[in-house]
Amino acid sequence: MGSACAISIQSAHHASVRGEDGDKVANNTARMVALALVAGAILAGPRVSAHTEETVPNLATPSHVRSFSPSIASVIQLAGERSPTFRRLVETINASDSYVYVDEGECRDSDMRACLVNVTVGGRFRFIFVHVATGMADWDLMGSIGHELHHAIEVIDNRFVTSLLTMRSLYQRIGKQNSRHPNSYETAAAVAAGDAVRDEVRAFIRRAKP
Repeated sequence: MGSACAISIQSAHHASVRGEDGDKVANNTARMVALALVAGAILAGPRVSAHTEETVPNLATPSHVRSFSPSIASVIQLAGERSPTFRRLVETINASDSYVYVDEGECRDSDMRACLVNVTVGGRFRFIFVHVATGMADWDLMGSIGHELHHAIEVIDNRFVTSLLTMRSLYQRIGKQNSRHPNSYETAAAVAAGDAVRDEVRAFIRRAKP
């Protein structure tokens, strides 16, 4: 399952983002950063699980894991309720100076269901952008998002990563290059995180069934 998610270097250029594809990425990123700087989190407030009868840890405002899509924001909230691994990933990102925006979008490699596509800087913050395909079961989408959140933490842990160029450099060092898609890289830790989220969410669903 983990093979359908990855870190995807959207620009094929090793230098700063240029050319038709690079201009598109740069323009899209500029718009997203502008929105990110002024937007609050879409995630809802604290929720109570009907199955556990206890307050679920708040993954909402001011969460650093955000989405411009209410439906994806809801999936993120539910994943935090159902998966301890997902909660830990969000809490780690919340403790950082970085913000991760998860939204529906395409990856450079069409068979990828989710990918980390860009990182940039705005003021003293870093903004990391994740694309996901939404045409999958919620438990699978939660796993894919968890997978990419782990990639985001890999970026956060390396303060020199502030652009596509430096993100490529990081994954050339710590990742495994996809043999079919040279712009895509993977790490075993991200695969394990995504699989753990899927397992925990499915176990939660089984326990909740009457």
